[in-house]
Amino acid sequence: MADGIPPIVLNANQRRHFEVLFARLEDSLTTVEDLLTLDPGQRQVLTIIEHDIPDAFREQAAPIIAGLRERIIQLAAALELHARKFSRARSAAATLSAEAIRIEDSLSPQLRGYGEVHDSVARHLDPVLAEMARTLGALAAALRAAPNERRR
Repeated sequence: MADGIPPIVLNANQRRHFEVLFARLEDSLTTVEDLLTLDPGQRQVLTIIEHDIPDAFREQAAPIIAGLRERIIQLAAALELHARKFSRARSAAATLSAEAIRIEDSLSPQLRGYGEVHDSVARHLDPVLAEMARTLGALAAALRAAPNERRR
């Protein structure tokens, strides 16, 4: 029994369900915590980050999130859940590949669904987009081909 939680019996599929559920909850809590921090550095041109979370909420949320994290720890122990492995390399490669595909889906032939496409798009924009997609794809391929070693 972990921290006052009575015994709970789960089958293997139910256990995996809760492993995924609580891992995703941890990810979401981390995202919220990241959003609560005031990061003055902005590297994006087409996204303006609004720092519109009230200070009172920021102060109120911190101990609540900490309590939720503690509850996850207790439940993980009580339900005998196993940690998942998250590969930064696979995640980065998948993200780069997905972005390459999104860019390829924005070439002039695919833009016809948005209306008539001016000749300048195929002539001037398509080559730039195609090069960006190739660059993203090459980055993803390089990461996939890199030796599997621990990095910092």
